[in-house]
Amino acid sequence: MTNQSRKATIYDIARLSGTSPSTVSAALSGAWKSRRISEQKVEFIRRIAAEQGYSTNMQARGLRQAKSGLVGMIIPVHDNRYFASMSQSFESFARDRDLVPVIASSMRDADEERRIVETLISYAVDCIFVAGATDPAAITDLCTAANMRHVFVDLPGPGAPSVISDNYHGARMLTQTLLQGVQPRKLPARDRIYFIGGVATDYATARRIEGFRDVL
Repeated sequence: MTNQSRKATIYDIARLSGTSPSTVSAALSGAWKSRRISEQKVEFIRRIAAEQGYSTNMQARGLRQAKSGLVGMIIPVHDNRYFASMSQSFESFARDRDLVPVIASSMRDADEERRIVETLISYAVDCIFVAGATDPAAITDLCTAANMRHVFVDLPGPGAPSVISDNYHGARMLTQTLLQGVQPRKLPARDRIYFIGGVATDYATARRIEGFRDVL
């Protein structure tokens, strides 16, 4: 059972039924026959949805056929200069195009990130931009099920366009510049070049380390 303090979402129904959000959407919207989903599975999904008190936002479904003039952006945090600058630029570009920007922070929490995506979808925004996604696969599932355009920024994601920095070549060029006229392997240990910064498992940091090492 889902937490009774909040409404069940399409993602909850997918998890409980062992299916994908797009399959749940088709089962609940009546489009399951064209997707070749079995009637038995549809009944199973609908039963779970009823047990969880899930209801489809029909108003949003109708509005999604037209332009709402809203564009959404999700960033990890507001108190980071990089993401703060990005959201400010996003807002400026949106207003220049007579669009109303809606910007929210996920606080790097995957559940909160999905909840924000679902809320933006319910308001029928024209497109969602997600910077530094915590769970890009889940976002793609939700947006695909709702036929919602979405773009990943800063980190790559599946099934949607991604706009990312060239971390590998940036680190490679910086390292080459620092090492001009220097042979690092002949330096004493205390004078060797080291890479300091970031979390090694992060996508951007891993690509920077790769560029750094390839020069050495």
